[in-house]
This record gives sequence, structure tokens and C-alpha cells, in this order.
Amino acid sequence: MTKRSGRFGDLPLTESRRGLPLPLVTQQMATSMPVGAPLDEPARVLAGATIAISAPAQPRSVPIDQTPTEISLTQHHLPAEPPDPRLVLVGDPDSDRASAFRVLRHHLLAAGHPKVIAVTSPRDGEGKTTCATNLAIALAECGRAKVLLAETHLRRPQLADMFRFSPPWCFAEQLDSHRHQPLLAWTFVEIPQLWLHVAAVNPHGQRTQILDAPAFAIAMERLRLADYDHIVIDAPPVLGSADINLIQDAVDAIAFSLTAKRSTARDLRRALDQLGDHKIAGTIFLA
Repeated sequence: MTKRSGRFGDLPLTESRRGLPLPLVTQQMATSMPVGAPLDEPARVLAGATIAISAPAQPRSVPIDQTPTEISLTQHHLPAEPPDPRLVLVGDPDSDRASAFRVLRHHLLAAGHPKVIAVTSPRDGEGKTTCATNLAIALAECGRAKVLLAETHLRRPQLADMFRFSPPWCFAEQLDSHRHQPLLAWTFVEIPQLWLHVAAVNPHGQRTQILDAPAFAIAMERLRLADYDHIVIDAPPVLGSADINLIQDAVDAIAFSLTAKRSTARDLRRALDQLGDHKIAGTIFLA
């Protein structure tokens, strides 16, 4: 018997790939997925545009200082030239891809309104920044919610370049400062066209090699008091480091980003084994 190998998103041979949109699908996470599972199954899910998301874990109850959190904002207007192609809801808001992110928003809210949502992937290059950014924009769309998009992938920061601004105060530096002085004001960038606040890491600053777990926990506890409806975290990938493990206790839900022809069942299983499944909200599948 010939053993078939492949990648998530391989379409059946009878399907034509020309002209297909880039849909986004979430599917309920199953930690019992065998490594050798047939990889043409996600293609059938993709073709049917099936979306499902499991209920997130309840937020932790931790006594914290109830002093209101002060936020300082620097406005940034998106430039007139075409936006970064990863900003789907900005560059192509009426597309099937943009609609899929709005459907993701609907299912996520129906699953319990998690406040702090981390978006990760098994490895680099599997679309987690694209997913985190468009999910945050969809949640904030038309001013329906107050949303902060925060970056914690310190080794490869991308948000500043994606939105084309220079952070007034690098988010990594703020994490360090607020660990010692938690009542300091936070400094973020406001993008009025998107009703979005962004906490970006300076891509040209001194790189921090590992996340400070206590500093991140303090930041999330303080920012929960800042009247944000949602905080979307562009988190580090799982495999190859323990960064995501250091922040998972401070978030309410974790979503996985997977990419057609790049993500593998083996990597997904290893990532799930590393994280456990008690906060996994679902997967976001990009074709």
C-alpha cells in the first residue's frame, strides 16, 4: 500500500485551485489527532467553509490593585498607498477572506467573550500575525468594541512594519518598566480608521530573547482594568521555545493559526502536547 503524505489544505486532485479565495476556517481542536491522520480532511472542511469554536477557559480570579489604568495614545493614520497585503480587512474589506474573519469574530464572541486572546501557531510562517491582526480589526470594526492588539513575538516583531509606524515606546520595554512600576501610564498607537489600539515592539530596537512571564502577567492584569473589551495577543510560535508557555496562564483563550501546504499534523500534535488543551479555543485555517 502506498502511504500518502501531504500538508494541511491539499485540495483533492479533481478540484481546480485557480481563482480560489483565501478562506479562513476555525475547527474544534482535538488533542487526540493521530500524527498519521489523512491530511486531505482539512481541504473538505475548507471547501464547505465549516466554522466551529470551542468555549474558552474562564479567566483567573486574582486580587490586583484596582487603581484605574492610564493609557496614553499617539494617533497614526494609515498612509494613502496600498496597505500591507496581510491587512485583509483594510485592503479587501468586501472579499470572502474578510467575511471569514467576521464569521470568526461571531463564533468567538458566541463562545463566551474571552477578553485576552492569544493567537499562535506551531512554527514561524504559519500566518499567526495575519490572523491576530485581522481578528483584532474585525472585533473593533465600526467601533463595536474597544480592542488592543499587542505584540509579544519579540524575536520577529512585525506589527510596526505592517501598520507602517514607529512605536513611541516599544512594548517590550514597557513590559520591563511596568514590572517594577505597574501604575505607570501605558503608551500605545491609536489607528482611528480601524478603531484599534496597537502595542508594537520596535523592530529596530534591542531584541529581547525571551518573554518575562511575571512582567506579562502584571501587564495583562493592569490592562484588564483599562476598559478594553478585548486584548488580542500576537504571540510567539509554540515549537522551538517556551515563550508561549510563559504567557498562557495570563490569557483567557488560545487560537492556533495553520496554513495550507505548510502546517503539518505532526507539528500541530507536538504544539498541543506542549501547551495542553484547557485554554485552546480552536484553529484558524488559512489557504
